[in-house]
Amino acid sequence: MALLTLVVGCAAEELLPKVAGVGFPILMSASVFFATRRRVVPAICFALAAGAAEDALSGLPPATSASFFLSVAALAKWSEFPHGALVLAYPVYQGWLRLWGGAAVDGVYYRVLIAMPFGMVTAFATWLVLAWVERRAAVDES
Repeated sequence: MALLTLVVGCAAEELLPKVAGVGFPILMSASVFFATRRRVVPAICFALAAGAAEDALSGLPPATSASFFLSVAALAKWSEFPHGALVLAYPVYQGWLRLWGGAAVDGVYYRVLIAMPFGMVTAFATWLVLAWVERRAAVDES
C-alpha cells in the first residue's frame, strides 16, 4: 500500500494544478497518515521515501523535503493532535523551502496564506482516501 500511495501521490502532485507555486501536499499528508497508523520504522521509511520523491519532483536540494517530512511525521506520531500538526505543516513547509531551497524569493507570505487552505483540504481528502483504501485492502486484518 505504501508503494502504491507513493506512486499515485507523485503522479497526483505533478498533474494537479498549482496556484502561485503552491500545490497540493499529498505526499506530506500521506506521511502523516502512515506515521499515525504504522509502527515507527515503516513510518520513517515512508516519510523519507516521500520526501525524497518530493525533492526529485520539485528539483530541490537532496533531503530538503525528506528532513521536513520526517519531522512532521515524528511530530504527528508522538503528539496528541496529529491533525493539528498536519494543518500547520504545509504553511511552515513553504517557509522551509524558502530557507533551504531558495523557492519563492518574492511572495513567500502570499504562498503561506495560500498553503493553509490547500493543506487543510488536501490533508482531509488524502486521509479519507487512504483510510478507505486501507479498509478495502484489509491492511491490518489478522
